[in-house]
Amino acid sequence: MSSVIRLAFRNALRNKKRTGLTAATVLIGTAFTVVILSFLNGVMGGMTRDWVDAFGPVRIVTTEYAEREILAPLHANLPETTPLIETISSIEGVAHTAPMIKTGVIVSVGEELGEDPAILTGSSKEWYQKYLLPKSSFIDGAWLQADAKKEQVVLGGRIARNLSAKVGDSILLMGKTQYGSMAPISADVVGIITGNSVIDSRAYVTLETARWMVDIPDGALELLVYPASNTRSEARSVSTAVQQKIGDEYASTAWMDTDMWKQQLPLMDSIQYILSMLVVFVMSLAIFNTMTMSVLERTGEIGVMRAMGQTRMTAVISFLIEAVIIGVVGGILGAVIGSIPALYLEQNGIVLGQDMIDDVGDQFAMTTQMNGDLTPDILATAVFCGILTAIIGAILPAMRAARIQPYEAMRTER
Repeated sequence: MSSVIRLAFRNALRNKKRTGLTAATVLIGTAFTVVILSFLNGVMGGMTRDWVDAFGPVRIVTTEYAEREILAPLHANLPETTPLIETISSIEGVAHTAPMIKTGVIVSVGEELGEDPAILTGSSKEWYQKYLLPKSSFIDGAWLQADAKKEQVVLGGRIARNLSAKVGDSILLMGKTQYGSMAPISADVVGIITGNSVIDSRAYVTLETARWMVDIPDGALELLVYPASNTRSEARSVSTAVQQKIGDEYASTAWMDTDMWKQQLPLMDSIQYILSMLVVFVMSLAIFNTMTMSVLERTGEIGVMRAMGQTRMTAVISFLIEAVIIGVVGGILGAVIGSIPALYLEQNGIVLGQDMIDDVGDQFAMTTQMNGDLTPDILATAVFCGILTAIIGAILPAMRAARIQPYEAMRTER
């Protein structure tokens, strides 16, 4: 085997131009893989994290609310959240719980009833400080004041633009109670924030104000549970433990088990897989071409080696080892070179138009700046793809070399 390895190294170094061309093909493909996968990882990972922070890693609602959520059944609420929070907080792995009210309202500047819809959000002061404000920036104004004498509201950027509202304006929020009666609130705009498409599409009030609107004095529509760890497995584990603790009256759902993410997560994984395989396919074609040329150039040499006792398997192995050598060199260099633009995208990102973000609504937490996220796993995957393509591209030429008969090869003009 050592002689086969030495032969593979010698063949790789003998025709430096051809070897360099093959290695360059692997390098370019590996670098491209690093850039694309790191950018997709950053975009999709960022959207997922922001969505999970906004909607909760684990969400608890009543069973009736879960079954009829599309109809926004306000009457199917959690009438008292304090006992439920105390029960859930005792579960191992739970770091934070937050009552949440999200309800549709019609908003307008002044006292006239308007026609612009928005999602009114009310939650605890702790939730706002821990999960909303760190991902937000103020376009103008400040956050809700605890000792305000009049009702206050903070508008998301898209809502403010649609209303042409500014800090200091008085706006009318027209919602309804859990019993179906109208519930208008006149509030002063104290701040306008932006962050992502979810943040921009909501209006924010205190939990007490939201409770008054929907007429749930001590409760909420849902309870968000945040595990100590942000992994998918931890969220599902906590959701299962919560469900066992609270019984069948309530429904506990981990974020990745919601209808939307059941469809989106496989799609995201498929996109990354398809792009990786596309790069592998293109690189394999290029490597196949160069390795085939190598076999044709060495036909006579292969015949001599076969006549001296080299087996077909040995011939195949020598070509595959040569391909692995080229793949390792090209893959490592490609990962290093690809890391440069990948790190640039991680630091600076790509800025999208605000109109594009506004069109997304609150289904996905998209930001105007899309950043990459380069991880060791991506580098390892890219190098592996580089080596794999070199092997795949060399298999058919290697098998062709193994089929060469010694007496025919030695008659070949060299």
